[in-house]
Amino acid sequence: MHLYSMRSIEDVTVADIAAEAQMSSAAVYYHFSSKEEVLLGGLRIFTERMLEYLRARIDDDPEASLGELIVAVLEWSDAHRAASLVYFVRSPGWSLSIEALRREVRLELLSIFTGELRVRDRITSTATQGAAATALSSLLEVSAASWLTEDAVLANLGRRRFSDEVRELATDIVSV
Repeated sequence: MHLYSMRSIEDVTVADIAAEAQMSSAAVYYHFSSKEEVLLGGLRIFTERMLEYLRARIDDDPEASLGELIVAVLEWSDAHRAASLVYFVRSPGWSLSIEALRREVRLELLSIFTGELRVRDRITSTATQGAAATALSSLLEVSAASWLTEDAVLANLGRRRFSDEVRELATDIVSV
């Protein structure tokens, strides 16, 4: 994931991966059929951990707002910066298998957010739950890209105000 976070996906070779892992290219090919499979395996591990972290935060703090949970994921991404950067910034649209994984993760986020909208915010309309969960999932993805690339929006606001704005947007989404 470190290599994919530092260089474009196209520029990383199996030889680069092997050197980073201190093994031979043949050893990499023994476990993975291609550099895309290495990337996909790393993204799978990352997304499993991200979703586990989100679920644990939900369980640990039933009073937290959904905005607070999204900001917690943003802060968690700092500790997992290389994989977060690859997932949220570098890999979108790169291959059908990666897009299939991203679709699975989005569906899981929709399920998590829908459940929390029903429980925490007592939203009973399935249409409202679905729309709000979709908006919250999008907020997470777009905010993470800004957070990780430290784009102009983040640079102008600073991390604290950016986090406050994400919380407020999530509150607005839930209240619609």
